[in-house]
Amino acid sequence: MTDQLRDRRTLFTVVVLPLLLYPLLGISLIQITQFFRERPSVVWLAGAEWLPDEVPLLKGDQLDARWLAPGDAKLIQLHVTETAPAWMNAPSDAPVADSQNEASNLDPIAVRRGLAHLGAHAAVFIRPALPVLAADQASDGGTPSIGSRSIHIFIDSANDASGVAAKRIDQILRRWKSAVIENNLAQQQVERHTWQVWPMFTEELAEANSQRTAMWSKILPLILVLWCLTGAFYPAVDICAGEKERGTFETILSSPAIRAEIAWGKLLTVASFSSATAILNMASLTFTAMFVANRMGAASSGTLGALGLPPWSCLVWIPLVIVPVALFFSAVSLAAAAFARSSKEGQYYLVPLIMISMPLMMLTLVPAAHLELGTSVIPVTGLMLLLRGLIEGRYSDVLPYVAPVCLAMLACVWGSVRWVILQFNSEAVLFRASERFGIGLWIRRMLQERGLAPTIGQAMLCFLVILLAKFFLSFSLEIPHQWNGFAVQTVTILLAAVAVPAILMAVVLTKSPRLTLKLDRLRWIDVALAAVLAIALHPLFLWLSQWILVIYPASEGLVRMNQIVGELLAQAPSLWAILLVLALFPALAEEIAFRGFILSGWQRLRSSWSAVIVSAFCFGAAHAVFQQSVVATAVGIVLGIIAIRTGSLIPCVVYHAIHNALSVCLASNTPLAFEEWLPVLERNAVDGSLSYSLGPALIMSICGMVLLICLWRDRGRTPGVECSQPSFAPHPSRTLFHWLRGLVHPQRLRR
Repeated sequence: MTDQLRDRRTLFTVVVLPLLLYPLLGISLIQITQFFRERPSVVWLAGAEWLPDEVPLLKGDQLDARWLAPGDAKLIQLHVTETAPAWMNAPSDAPVADSQNEASNLDPIAVRRGLAHLGAHAAVFIRPALPVLAADQASDGGTPSIGSRSIHIFIDSANDASGVAAKRIDQILRRWKSAVIENNLAQQQVERHTWQVWPMFTEELAEANSQRTAMWSKILPLILVLWCLTGAFYPAVDICAGEKERGTFETILSSPAIRAEIAWGKLLTVASFSSATAILNMASLTFTAMFVANRMGAASSGTLGALGLPPWSCLVWIPLVIVPVALFFSAVSLAAAAFARSSKEGQYYLVPLIMISMPLMMLTLVPAAHLELGTSVIPVTGLMLLLRGLIEGRYSDVLPYVAPVCLAMLACVWGSVRWVILQFNSEAVLFRASERFGIGLWIRRMLQERGLAPTIGQAMLCFLVILLAKFFLSFSLEIPHQWNGFAVQTVTILLAAVAVPAILMAVVLTKSPRLTLKLDRLRWIDVALAAVLAIALHPLFLWLSQWILVIYPASEGLVRMNQIVGELLAQAPSLWAILLVLALFPALAEEIAFRGFILSGWQRLRSSWSAVIVSAFCFGAAHAVFQQSVVATAVGIVLGIIAIRTGSLIPCVVYHAIHNALSVCLASNTPLAFEEWLPVLERNAVDGSLSYSLGPALIMSICGMVLLICLWRDRGRTPGVECSQPSFAPHPSRTLFHWLRGLVHPQRLRR
């Protein structure tokens, strides 16, 4: 804090700039608006003799005051001339060739010359009722019909003044037209209540105070988040990347404080400046807006003039909400700054942070967005919706979601701080200098310095390649209409977008593809253990997917897509064909990529649990449907534990295939040959759907969780991947087998 307070640039950005910026902007706005006076629009009117006399549009050479809104008399100037286009003066026996394009006979150059000669911005030509000869009548020599009178407005879209003039005269003509219609109906002795069927009126119930509060509730959260991000980023870059450049980081690391304390101290420092920046900017913005609104209120009845003061509840809620927002953006900014080599590189990370944060902010401006359990766990979005509800006074609607909103934000803060601590513990990150980058040099270095396992960066690269490949393939291919096309398309996407990139990167980037993909060892007891886990834990994941659908209901597009897939599956020749396409092939391709190459790269982390979590998140993010992504992340955690503790990919494939097969069988409601032998399954008598019996399924899930915990807690060898040579997880199956056998023979277990 002391170091930052000595920096004049920081003090200017945090304190002086907010106090000067908004008043200067307000003064500039007031000065500039003096030049934005509405100027009158000059309109050329020709053919006025064809206007009806019953409801006159003109009074002399000017518009009748009945059709003018307040202020229109000064904004509309007419030039009424007798000069008209040739078709307006045509004799009554000269039919127009095309009734759909009467104005096509006009010469645009002549109209533009007329506008320029009169100094007019737009033209209004009144067309009389001329005989019209349609195209089919012209070919048959038919008798022309009498067309209706019409009004033609000519506009020069390249000229803004012409567009304004056309808009003004159009509103006036619409008022006059309504009066003409009413007069004509009255002449036909049609009573008003008979032709005005079910008139509709919109009545405003909200008071002016409520309208201003609703407006401020949209503005203030957006400003708060933007300034918290801006106020957090530059101090974070300065106290991380800036200290690396100044050579003062070594002094901090040599102090008695541990790395975690240093990380938390820097986080609190950045959060303090972020909060101060947001508070000062919002205070300055509020008072400036109040001054400008009062100043312009008499001259403008629009949004700015009616904005007024923000509600007094903002003084209570904004300081409370600033704390989690500042902590969140401070942690994220600190994580990005800790990875940067220099201040210049750290500043490059600001644009990606803004690009990631902007969609989360814009979601709150969607009319359909409201705070619920699903949106409350979305970082930034949930907090902005919460603040919006608090400002509007909808306490009963938003207060129940305070806990999930804060927990989601604090979870992101904790994850970011853990990343910062990891960066502080890595000397390769702390003391690396800026280096020149070249594509050729990078490729040569990557091929020459290949390790037995991939690096973290290579694992991330593989994940991004899979995401992009699946995205472009899925959207470039059309939805098939037959089972054969669906099967070929599914297998093609799995091979081309998932399996092949992982295999190629394992062959090119590593010295031992077998070690990387965990194909060097196999124990059948591991395979049996994975199969038992897949069956035991499947009811738990099925209940999880149902619970997620309650929180995040399926959209209409997703429901329609499921119906299309169901129709395609009904065309399959057998259940085994469905299981081959939807169970076995996804298990092979996805396990090679996510538990093979990607997990091997993330095993370089010091924590095996972190490697499992990150690889599971990558696995979930690779699924296009959000509800499916959440379940896939949970399944990926189990698969990661199996992969690390067994050191083999085959048990993961077996678990994945059985899990997919059970899901397909239960979803398809297909009669199963082994259904009678499984008391855990029951069939609904109404719709014939298969589901799990609560009692047996609950016992299965508990046994599966106990088995999974025992598998994870078995640490016969240190899991993880060293920098040069992987030391994959042990084979705990023998130890687990002895542990299970020891439950029956305690003496044997002791011996």
